[in-house]
Amino acid sequence: MKFDINSLHDNTSTKTKTIVLVLGMFFILSLFFIYLQYSTTKEFINESQHEYEKKLNSIYKESIYRIKKFYKNRGLANLNSFEIEKSLELNNKKRLFELSKKRWEILSNENNYLKTMAFYDHNKKLITYLGEKPSLNIQINKDLNFIINNKKDLNFKVSIESINKKGYLVFFIDPLFFLSEIYHLANIESYILFDNQLLFLEKFKNSNLKNHLNRNKKSLKTNFELDNKLYSTHRISLLKDNHNKKIEIIFFQDITSGQERLSFTVLKAFFLLSILGTISLIVLHYGFKVLIDRLELSNSNLEKSQEELSLLNKNLEKKVEQEVALKIKKENEAKEKERILVHQSKLASMGEMIGSIAHQWRQPLTQLSSVLVLVELKYERGKLTLKELRESIHQSQEQIEFMSKTIDDFRNFFKPNKQKDFFSPYKSVQSALSLISSGFENYNIKVNLKFEDEVLINGYESEFSQVILNILSNSKDAFIEKQIANPIITVTISKEDKNSKIVLCDNAGGINLIPIEKVFEPYVTTKHASSGTGIGLYMSKNIIEKSMNGSLSVSNNKNGVCFEIIL
Repeated sequence: MKFDINSLHDNTSTKTKTIVLVLGMFFILSLFFIYLQYSTTKEFINESQHEYEKKLNSIYKESIYRIKKFYKNRGLANLNSFEIEKSLELNNKKRLFELSKKRWEILSNENNYLKTMAFYDHNKKLITYLGEKPSLNIQINKDLNFIINNKKDLNFKVSIESINKKGYLVFFIDPLFFLSEIYHLANIESYILFDNQLLFLEKFKNSNLKNHLNRNKKSLKTNFELDNKLYSTHRISLLKDNHNKKIEIIFFQDITSGQERLSFTVLKAFFLLSILGTISLIVLHYGFKVLIDRLELSNSNLEKSQEELSLLNKNLEKKVEQEVALKIKKENEAKEKERILVHQSKLASMGEMIGSIAHQWRQPLTQLSSVLVLVELKYERGKLTLKELRESIHQSQEQIEFMSKTIDDFRNFFKPNKQKDFFSPYKSVQSALSLISSGFENYNIKVNLKFEDEVLINGYESEFSQVILNILSNSKDAFIEKQIANPIITVTISKEDKNSKIVLCDNAGGINLIPIEKVFEPYVTTKHASSGTGIGLYMSKNIIEKSMNGSLSVSNNKNGVCFEIIL
């Protein structure tokens, strides 16, 4: 389309209308841009508040779950005792008190917020208690966590029924425990509001918030201003107690910075758009004449260029589509291969973990079996005394606790790190050795650990320990496969300039690969097909060099192979 240049020069009203139209469109777009900036920032602030509340809800629910699980386990352990069960059935108040005194001392020392440990008969009547005296009309059979006693004090209750249905063991915990958990885990001050009463920890520093909450218990606003700061109110409902009274945990979030950011965003957008509008007006006013003068020449050149560009675009679009499709295909293939490698590595680690757990459990299971067989034999011969029974139970509990600790050790070991932190490579090596110690003992594999200086590494401790575990496991497999007479692994930790150096050497005869660096390639293994996947060292090299910015190298010596890690 060609423009009539003469008419544009003669008709000044066309210029004015065009400028007004452009400025009007600019104004509408500016308002839309300001609205987008405002809504985006507002959405981010709301999401931040939601995550804040979600985090505290998660902490509270986790605390509820852990404390109920903890005291139910402790309660069942106490009720399963033969004498406790018998004394509970006979309503022997004195004997119940004597048998539970030591356990009460341990539990009250573990948790300062534990107020009472009480025994009730099958009719839910109080037999005896340790600690503070509980209320006499507690509804044990209902699933009520928070209750108010006859002194109008709020308590958290955990009740456990005995196996023979002859009574109950009930723990009463001060609800300040949950405020302490929230403060400890999230460093946030929170309050419990019930029956027009306010509970809080004495160490809370913000007295103004407490005073505000006291003054506005019945009409607490979601957002309010205090001491030139803007706060948002969040609540966690603790359900209703046995008197049908509402109980809540209340905490406040300082949203001053978010509101300031919102205001600043709007002002900044308005300021920038005002400057751009002014510049646009100037450019339109003084550039309009030059634009019109050059328009006719540009129009003729444009028509010619469009024809050439149209042809070029057709060819270019096809080429771009082909290149994009090829690139996407290669990226998808690379991602799929990486995903398969990671998945196989996880499966291999899981298999090694299960094998190690089996090794760790074999001895305590054998010991536990021996204890049970001995108890059964003495019982059948009528020679089982109460003292021997208790000793056998104590031995069994020790073995069970050892097995439980083994599971916790493996679970913590394979828990991934999300943030870098400083850690001791010496302790990480010891942690890896503890997981496979049983397997090493079975094959008489000795480990010499040399530790020269106090060395700290900034990185991911769990992933570093998995690398050490991979290398140690490979050495063990090599010892077994080659039937080495005196297998020895030497681990040396030292400081080299500003870096930490960890060297692991064995006497298993070395790696028969040329070049030896191929051992770090995926699916390359020197093991038998039934015991090696060829991805352990590949993943180890990725962890050291990509995740922790270090180096992992390998070399043969006269006795075996050495892996060198520099971080």
